[in-house]
Amino acid sequence: MVDSSSGRVIRVLAIVEGTKVSGPAKNLLEFCRVSRSLDARPVVATSIAIFVRGEWDGKPGAESNQILDSATAVGLEAHSIPERFSFDPQVIGGLRNLVKRLDPDIIQTHHTKSHFLVRLSGLGRLYPWIAFHHGYTTESVRMQLYDQLDRWSLRAPSQVVTVCEAFKRQLVLRGVPPSRIVVLHNAISVDWLNGGEQMDTAAAATVPNIRNNLRGQERVVLAVGRLSREKAFTDLILAIDQLRRLRPDLFVRLLIVGDGPERGRLERVVHDLDLEDRVRLAGHVRDVRPYYRVAEVLAISSVSEGSPNVLLEAMAAGVPVAATAVGGIPEIVADKETGLLIEPRNPQGMASAINLLFSNPDLARTLTRNAEELIRNTYSPEDRARFLLKLYQKISHS
Repeated sequence: MVDSSSGRVIRVLAIVEGTKVSGPAKNLLEFCRVSRSLDARPVVATSIAIFVRGEWDGKPGAESNQILDSATAVGLEAHSIPERFSFDPQVIGGLRNLVKRLDPDIIQTHHTKSHFLVRLSGLGRLYPWIAFHHGYTTESVRMQLYDQLDRWSLRAPSQVVTVCEAFKRQLVLRGVPPSRIVVLHNAISVDWLNGGEQMDTAAAATVPNIRNNLRGQERVVLAVGRLSREKAFTDLILAIDQLRRLRPDLFVRLLIVGDGPERGRLERVVHDLDLEDRVRLAGHVRDVRPYYRVAEVLAISSVSEGSPNVLLEAMAAGVPVAATAVGGIPEIVADKETGLLIEPRNPQGMASAINLLFSNPDLARTLTRNAEELIRNTYSPEDRARFLLKLYQKISHS
């Protein structure tokens, strides 16, 4: 194993899934960037592996994978594990061969499929293993099956890192030993909107385009997330419909940024309510900051959440938040101090909260000022990186 005092490096192999840079991948890439800038020990060298349908080699015709592209762009060693279809048994051999070749000090997994394969392959018995738990989705039978497999998979890692106390309680009920679970909320830089990584040319050009598509007097509500059932965007659309009736003098535009299996159903709801002029489904975008620049309220309508990046992004961007009091959200937001909390499945309550933020600018300013201070003092990427560095050192020596 690694002795950090001697200047050696802890080598971490992070196994991730998907093709787009969603929350878990974004946090992983941010940790790698921040940890390099810290004058801290131990030094961690992270490489990334991802399951890919067809070999990822950067050549024309290969499956586009934003995670691998982003990893290589920031100088991380990236590897693909080819798979032909879901539950491809050859993946286990590919995973074993990659781990044997790289011989990492720690294996790190981020999703239910990766958790399952590391335990099934026996690699979890041969290497220190940290499993990151981000919550569950009910969007498909396949994902529900993987989630059930987690009951078996997550009893084996050396350490499970989850994003909120609410999820820790769920894991304990599923049989994960409490002594192996640590809670680590997500993090964001307080200057995220205006500093740090520069917006690419396409994203920067999006700002005036969004503004040009808005009416002069309309108010803008933003929602960001995967279009899946637990995000309950239907409830948010219903809230916009109720707000239209509550405040006929206001023209409120809802911008929903993200894509997923619920898109068709949401489009039908928008059509049935005759809200095509008020609700826009913007699809997936790589850089969401242009949308925060025009937003006046960030709405979270979820029925299940962990430590949502979108919540932290809004707080750092100075956008007041109306959110459902589910999962880890109440662990971050103090009602009427750093945001407004609403019971889930309550479109009327969401409409009232949005209306309050529009009607009371003094309250909105107070909430955003308190929220920015909370981000600065409690949710910095540097503090999160230091926490993980200590965890890696502990696990690599266990």
